[in-house]
Amino acid sequence: MDYYYDVLLNFQDNYYMFYEWDEDDTIEYVKKIPLIHVDSKTILNMISKVLVVDKEFLKKIENKTKLKQNNYLKYTSIFSDGKNALALEFNDDGVVINKSSLILEDELSVNEFMYNVVISKIDYEIKDKVKVTKETRQELKIKKLIKLEVEKMYQNKENSKLKYIYLEWFNKLEDNINLMYQNMLNKLNDKLTEKEYSIYELIKLSYNNV
Repeated sequence: MDYYYDVLLNFQDNYYMFYEWDEDDTIEYVKKIPLIHVDSKTILNMISKVLVVDKEFLKKIENKTKLKQNNYLKYTSIFSDGKNALALEFNDDGVVINKSSLILEDELSVNEFMYNVVISKIDYEIKDKVKVTKETRQELKIKKLIKLEVEKMYQNKENSKLKYIYLEWFNKLEDNINLMYQNMLNKLNDKLTEKEYSIYELIKLSYNNV
């Protein structure tokens, strides 16, 4: 089996390109990880689908990924078709539970190495499709934080705070709490504007002042 050494991985339940890695993510420094050459169709399915591999494949990669602290990840591997590369983590049933892109330097290195590696045939089933969104990870993060804060204020009947956020957001006063709440949730279904970014910063500032 071939291996790749000294690589940074950011395992998440969804696939994010390296430029969408967040400062709050747990980045793993991996000293050694199996490296497998697959065809382009398989790579596409690995990125866009939830896959289940067979138990024989799991046995081949079991405890072969070594971390910096001399700990091991049970079922992980890097896959490449010579053009694209990603790392996957599987559970005991062979289901993909986490994915990671590679930083550009490592991806180029892995893809170049694949020219000398024979393509492996991996038996897998497609369990589900991954939900595709046109929004960036940062945009989703902003929407999630605003929604959580609005819902918390509404449920806790913090009406003065809700009115203040609404005024900053929509530039108008409103006394109907239910209407304000619904308008704000509906607005989060639309594309983000500068207003939502400012509300996000306002909410973060309120956390820092607690």
